[in-house]
Amino acid sequence: MSNDRQSHSFVFRIWWEEGELAPIWRGWVQHAASGDACYVHRVADLVAFVETHTGALDVMPGEEIREGTNHPPYSRESN
Repeated sequence: MSNDRQSHSFVFRIWWEEGELAPIWRGWVQHAASGDACYVHRVADLVAFVETHTGALDVMPGEEIREGTNHPPYSRESN
């Protein structure tokens, strides 16, 4: 990814589902430009999906990506 600032748009939806002991957080996110989408079960999954399109969010331009942070733990939605 270049050091130029880039803009990305995402659509996401979050909701609570009934769980055995407590409600469970769920979500869905879509990259607007590509249409790539997935369901997520944790906020970390949402961030991982966004990072597949933007690069690591915790890295400043010019820094290297830490090993092991680029493995998306989410499940992709099949079209």
